[in-house]
Amino acid sequence: MLRKVSESLGISSLGLPRTRSLNEVFTSPRKSQPSSPIAPNYGVAYTLDRYLTNEGHKLVASYFRLNQTQKYIQKGALHQITERELDELIKSYDGVTTLAFETLNYHHLCLTLAECKLTAKLLKYDVVTNIRTLNLSRNRLSGSSIKVILEVLQKNTTVTFLDLSSNALSETESKWIGHLLKKNKSIKELSLAFNRIGSDGARRISKALKINITLKRLSLESNRLNAQGGLYISDMLKVNRTLKYIHLGSNNLQFAGIQGIAEALRVNESLISLSLDANNIAISGSKLLADALTINKTLTHLYMPRNSIGDEGLKHLCQALLLNTSIIYLDVEFNNIGVHGNTEGSSVLGKLLENHVAPRAINLSHNPIGNSGCEALFVGFHKNKTLESMVLSSCGIGIDGINAIAKALKLNQGLQSLSLYKNSEIGADGHLALAKALEQNTNLKKIQLDYNFDDWGAVGHLIQRYLTRNLFLQQEKYNVACQILKAARIMLNTPVYHTTAANKFNFFANYRRSRSIRSNISSKSTKSIVVPSPFIVSFMYLPFEIQERILISIDTNQVLTEHQEIIILNWSMRNDTLGKSKVEFLTKIFGAYHPLINDVRLWPTEFNEKDALVCDRF
Repeated sequence: MLRKVSESLGISSLGLPRTRSLNEVFTSPRKSQPSSPIAPNYGVAYTLDRYLTNEGHKLVASYFRLNQTQKYIQKGALHQITERELDELIKSYDGVTTLAFETLNYHHLCLTLAECKLTAKLLKYDVVTNIRTLNLSRNRLSGSSIKVILEVLQKNTTVTFLDLSSNALSETESKWIGHLLKKNKSIKELSLAFNRIGSDGARRISKALKINITLKRLSLESNRLNAQGGLYISDMLKVNRTLKYIHLGSNNLQFAGIQGIAEALRVNESLISLSLDANNIAISGSKLLADALTINKTLTHLYMPRNSIGDEGLKHLCQALLLNTSIIYLDVEFNNIGVHGNTEGSSVLGKLLENHVAPRAINLSHNPIGNSGCEALFVGFHKNKTLESMVLSSCGIGIDGINAIAKALKLNQGLQSLSLYKNSEIGADGHLALAKALEQNTNLKKIQLDYNFDDWGAVGHLIQRYLTRNLFLQQEKYNVACQILKAARIMLNTPVYHTTAANKFNFFANYRRSRSIRSNISSKSTKSIVVPSPFIVSFMYLPFEIQERILISIDTNQVLTEHQEIIILNWSMRNDTLGKSKVEFLTKIFGAYHPLINDVRLWPTEFNEKDALVCDRF
């Protein structure tokens, strides 16, 4: 075995005697070593040097040792290696272009100062190690332990994602973070969530971000920023032009801080996602944000859970969205909407969804909307074609509310995902009403239900079957639309080829024959007609009505409407549509583009708590 390893490494044996073979070293029993009562026994690595006299075998042993050091680094077992071993490993990478440590996931390891210094050395030789992602969350880092890493990162050119969440960072450490953001030119995503940075720390970070031009994502969730910290952040957002995602949840920004954020939204043109969870926004704060949304045209995702905005706050937001078409996702869960049977907020939101294109996803979970609120929300929902997802978990919905939803779903053509989890009053009749609605609905692909009644299997399988049908039907619609577009682009815009005399004779013979069946070609029944190749070559000679029917015949299963087919043909004939994306094309054809993702659950009979928590906002 050793000979094969040596040959694979290009090492030839010198023929010198060995005191002990490698096989003997690995197979012979080792004497037990008493573990120290102070330091834990992490295992003792094999020391091969003292058993080897052959130079080639020493090279093999060196290779094994370097490989072992690399594995320790990848696993985060930095206590197993020394600084000398790390230096040897880095030296061995000289001239190697492959990524050595693209991702270092040192989550929840309680790193010591010595281990942080080893990590800093890895970051120092960035050209060699090529570290892109560095996760140091939940390590209780502070003081010198984090300082040694942040100082090295100032000159690092490879790390793009840095996670320092759930440590012990305070206002003192924020000074070093500020220096990092001023000098580093590679970090694009930074998470500082669940620390103690405070308002003074927000001032230092905001000052640095006024000149930083690379950071795109920042999480400051739960950092005790308070109102003053919110004002510092708002001043930064008025100047910064690169930050796109910011998470300010659980910072008690209060009215003054929200007022500053709202003012910043009026002039900021880069931010697309804003999280303001649990910040005591209340009705007054929601009005400030709503007024800002009438001016801001770039923000697409707004998260406002746990802020007690109530029905009045929701009305302010809906009135603002009538003048805003950019908001895609709105999260207002846990906001006391519908308390004491109030339906004002639900009614205004229902009218917005009936006549407007925004938002495309909304989360209303954990609001006591009830049956009356649900009826007001869905009274005109059958007219909506753009809302893709709605979450109504834990909203106190019963059979009357479900009947209103089922009635709207029979005619709605846009909704893709619906969550009705934890609405215990739905019962068997409610589930059956939804199943009957899905028989006519061909768009819904995902639904979350409790199935909290006896013998739910039959209804559950029926719902699963309709969801599966809808998924494959939508996929077929997209494919057929693209196929018709490709054929139309080629056949309607390609110059007529020169044909031989025989082909010309065949063409005119086919053309005369086509005139006799022209009336039949105009109907859908000619989808099975096979067109000869000369007919296709001289396609441009045919009257446009016949060309149109031939192209439409690609839709063999008639999954597209006549209106959609005409739009496709018009799109293919226009020069200004050349170079447009697939998303733009499908959006034009179907009114809204609902992407087909791979992780769509066809049969979601069980609920996953992770689906309800919008925690991945960073």
